[in-house]
Amino acid sequence: MSEIVILRANILGGMNEYITTRGDEDIIENWLQVFPDGADEDDLMEIAEDESLWLEVIQCFARCCRSMGII
Repeated sequence: MSEIVILRANILGGMNEYITTRGDEDIIENWLQVFPDGADEDDLMEIAEDESLWLEVIQCFARCCRSMGII
């Protein structure tokens, strides 16, 4: 397991926590279209290892943050 994959998995967990605790219903619904609801460590690692999944989640996170007026 590479260090970058572990770092990405940790970032994913933090992004999920941020969106699900700070986002409204619509934002959370959008987030859950690309991020698995109830994601466990295996889910995080799978996303972190797959470049296209990783980028899709990052882009969704940015859209959610824009919708929340953060960026």
